[in-house]
Amino acid sequence: MPVSTTDDSPVNNASREAVIAHYRARHTARGDLFGEQPFANYGYWVEPNQSIEGAAEALTRLVASTAQMGPSSHVLDVGCGYGAGPVVFARSHKPQSVIGIDVTDVRIETGRDYVAQCGFADSIRLQLGDATALDFADGSFNTVVSVECAFHFDTRATFLAEAFRVLTPGGRLALTDMIPKRGVDPRSYMRGNRALLSGQYLDMPVNAYDADTYSRILRDIGFEEVRVESILEQTRIPFISALRRYAEQAEGERRAALEGVCGRLQFYVDAGEDYVLVSARKPATA
Repeated sequence: MPVSTTDDSPVNNASREAVIAHYRARHTARGDLFGEQPFANYGYWVEPNQSIEGAAEALTRLVASTAQMGPSSHVLDVGCGYGAGPVVFARSHKPQSVIGIDVTDVRIETGRDYVAQCGFADSIRLQLGDATALDFADGSFNTVVSVECAFHFDTRATFLAEAFRVLTPGGRLALTDMIPKRGVDPRSYMRGNRALLSGQYLDMPVNAYDADTYSRILRDIGFEEVRVESILEQTRIPFISALRRYAEQAEGERRAALEGVCGRLQFYVDAGEDYVLVSARKPATA
């Protein structure tokens, strides 16, 4: 969930090192925005009076349900952050196993403590890993999920091919992602921006294609039952409203920073960046 400020940097693809540096910097500035659970997503806002924490959990459950996660599932969570997602999966869908990978060391280290505190050290394993070079054998999982991070991957298409490889025949992929709406030139919002807090450049023009191209890439890889569905109205837009209300309770520099985040997020929405729920299945005969 990166947020940026305008800079004069050239619009190239962000480096893996920049992404790691960004999330290391964010580690020390999380505050209590997500309550007791270490989430970092925009949430799924479909119930009245939802909290930011509750909506974040709802989004995680949505991804799990979309992947048809259940007691027979062996799950790979790519971009697992602090382990909040794997813990929700374990509590709500009770898969046989969950492995979470992330590129940021502090997230994995902190996440392992969180998983242990929640009582899931035996069924959830968090480890460093690269989404575009998954360190697992072919057919290791029947479920691959990723919540709000594939836009960072260099490249997303490489990750999707890796997900296909590590899935068993009949296995399912589900993720949330951010892409330009159909007919939107991504250069309208990819302007060489620098992220708040970290000052890192995070744009990935190589991943800035619409739902039709996204679907074609998935099908070209070999996936079937492909869906790329906008859920912008239930995610980013209500999150901005909730964050504005949260900011009103803050003071001084904290309030100014939060209001700046709201403004930047609104800019992306107004410029035509979409938020999508993606799902696909590896053919049973693959």
